[in-house]
This record gives sequence, C-alpha cells and structure tokens, in this order.
Amino acid sequence: MRKWILVLTAMCLSITMAGCSNMAEQSSQENGQGVPEEDRTDETFTLRVSYWAQDKNGYLDAVDKKFKEKYPNATIEWDKLDEKNFAEATDSELTSGQAADILFTQKIKEYAKAGYLLDLSDQQWTQRMIDSAKQTVSYKGKTYGGALDVSTFGAYYNKTIFDSLQLQPPGTWDEFIALCARIKEAGISPILGGFKDTWTIQGAYLPIAATSEFLDNPDFEWDVYAGKAKIDGPEVNDALRKFQELAQGGFFNPDAMQIGYDESTQQFIDGKGAMQLMGSWTPGVVDSKTSGFNMGFFAIPDENGKTVMAAAPDKQVSINAKTLYAVEAKYLVSLLLDKEMLAIYSKNVALSAFKDVIAEYGNPAMKEVQRALQLHPTSINPGHLFTQSANAAISEALNRILSGKELTNELKEADENYIKDKASLIMD
Repeated sequence: MRKWILVLTAMCLSITMAGCSNMAEQSSQENGQGVPEEDRTDETFTLRVSYWAQDKNGYLDAVDKKFKEKYPNATIEWDKLDEKNFAEATDSELTSGQAADILFTQKIKEYAKAGYLLDLSDQQWTQRMIDSAKQTVSYKGKTYGGALDVSTFGAYYNKTIFDSLQLQPPGTWDEFIALCARIKEAGISPILGGFKDTWTIQGAYLPIAATSEFLDNPDFEWDVYAGKAKIDGPEVNDALRKFQELAQGGFFNPDAMQIGYDESTQQFIDGKGAMQLMGSWTPGVVDSKTSGFNMGFFAIPDENGKTVMAAAPDKQVSINAKTLYAVEAKYLVSLLLDKEMLAIYSKNVALSAFKDVIAEYGNPAMKEVQRALQLHPTSINPGHLFTQSANAAISEALNRILSGKELTNELKEADENYIKDKASLIMD
C-alpha cells in the first residue's frame, strides 16, 4: 500500500511546468514578514537546507532574497539531493548526526518519533494548512513541519463531451450514476481505466473511499487502531459498494483490465471516454501530450452531496533538532511556507497544502481542483494508516469487483491482517 501511495504522490511532478514568476519581487508584508530596518542583524552564519524539490519558478531564489533582507551576512546552502535516494541519504545523515539544519522529507512522523526534529507547534503558519497536511506533519499532538504541496483525487472530465451531451457535474452520488448511464447510452465509455497497471485502481477508488471513510468520522482509521472501529464495517463496505456499482453498471471501458495508464490516458485524449478518476497530476500529463484539450474537474459526492477529498502531502519541510540556529531556521521555514512564496512554488507545478495560497495555473482544471481543496474537508489517503497486509486484502476485493467476481471475506481478512501487523504502524 505505502508503495503505491508514494508512486501516486511522486507522479504529481508530471504536471507541466511553467516559466519563472515575477512574483519573486512581491513583498510579504501582509503576512507579517516584512523586515523593518531595526530587525536586521549582521550576524554571520550558514544554514544548510537539504531538498529534492524541482524549482522551476524561482521559488528558492525568492526565499533566499527575502531571508537576506533580515540576515544580510547569512548564507543559505541549498543542498539538492537525488530524487531517487533522498530518503536514504537523509536517514544516513540523521543517524550520523550530520544532517542539514532544514530538511525536506516525507517521513516527519518517523523522524519526530526518533527525536530528530524540532517542535514547531508554536509557529503561526501551522494554522493555515489543510486538515490532511496537519495530520501528516504531526506526532503525538505536536507539529514538526509543514507540507508544501499535496496530491488529490477526483473526476477529470472532457468538457467537449459533456457540452455535446448537455451534461453538468453531478451534485450527488445518484446524479453521478445517472450521468454515467447517460454517457454510456451515447456510446462513450463513462470512465476510462488502465487497470493493467494495478496502482491505477487506487486512483478510481480513493476519491470514493475518502468520503465513505472520513465524512462522518474524521478519526476513522485512528479508531480502527484503537479497536473502536473495524475495516469490515460500514465505512469501507460503503466504498466497495459504490465501486462495485460503477463496475457492474459497465461504466468502465471494456478493455480497462487489458490496458495500462498510458493507453487509458490516450483514450481520454482521443475522446473515447468522458472521465478519468485519477490524481491531480492528470492535467499536466494531458497537457504534455496534446494542446487544446478542454478539461474540467469535480469531486465525487455522496448521496447527500457531501465530499471529503483525499489529499496526501508530498514535500514536507522540518528543522533538525540539533541545529545551532533554531531561531534563524524557524524564520527561514516561515518564508518557505509564506503564502506569496508558495504561490511562486506552486505555479503550474503543484497544489498547495495551505488554504490561503492562490497559485496561477495554465490549465483551468487545476484551478477547479485547487478551489475544491479549499471548499471541501480533506483527509489522508484511505488506507494510509492500515497495515500493508490489510491493504493487500482490500486491493484483492477491488480486483475481484473489476473481474466480475463476488466478494468473499476480503474485509474480514483485512481486519485479521491488521490486528496481526498493527505494531508496525506509527500513530499519533
């Protein structure tokens, strides 16, 4: 499970990049980070920042310039790690006591548990993050970092097809099913899947499961850990029932189990299907293959028109507990997470993990995704706090559904596997 979560998250980097933004010249006065002359210091020091983020818009330069307005004699050493092994490199440096002052990571809970990170709970920016980001960067009630960006899931649709059939995004689950039926009647596949690449099944399942699991109980997966809820309960069963309704309705393309992600995306571009249920990298992938594709986005609602969006943080920033410059490092992190700086970082690249960041996107669908993230509650990816063995049983259920087979005891097996392996989890 964790493997496909990381795969899905990493693919967000596929979003088409844009040129540098002139926003680097904008002031951060409105965020309380303008620097009066009396607050400047001539102290000489160096902060090392280990990161792997691709910076296409001048984000790091803008942060560096703003930081030196307060610390003109300081040096920021931007240490770019290899994207393929940054986690291993950071692990090694932390273990040996040689880690950077500021760390970009995806393992804040693990590092916080080990005592490697500085508690940042008192920082003002912590209140600006979306819910799922707060959960990801917290451990035992304390905040140890901030998330720059998130990936999320939902329905991307061909606006040309929708317009030709006089369709509108649905307001409820029943309207979604009716919409799929109308598209199928027109001889078009409602939803395109490339399930030969099995990770793509999660792209279709997660936007359904997030609402089923977390709408009524945002603590559902924590309650499973505490023994107050079961995987084989109404939440996950509701998600599987809805996924089954799509499959049994014939709403996926007939060759969904025989083709992979690339082929299904090409069919989407070619107008052979009306929708993809997939992650937020979709507009960038489509833009990299064609121009002029008219795409929209909507979050998948439940029977009452409610939605919870699964939004998994990708790049996270934290501070080494052993830094010699805690005050200065906190200020630098506040700049890295400043809304104007994050608007530079996010432009045509990423969806922000902060509610107040308004980024520019060339693809209108990305704007719709960002608005949806700001409108709806967000959650961790369903299954993120389940064991790998429990998620394997859920994946087996999804594969049986897609193959037209009846479910047996997959969720009962998921509970049994979870209890057996739950000691492997790191929880708040």
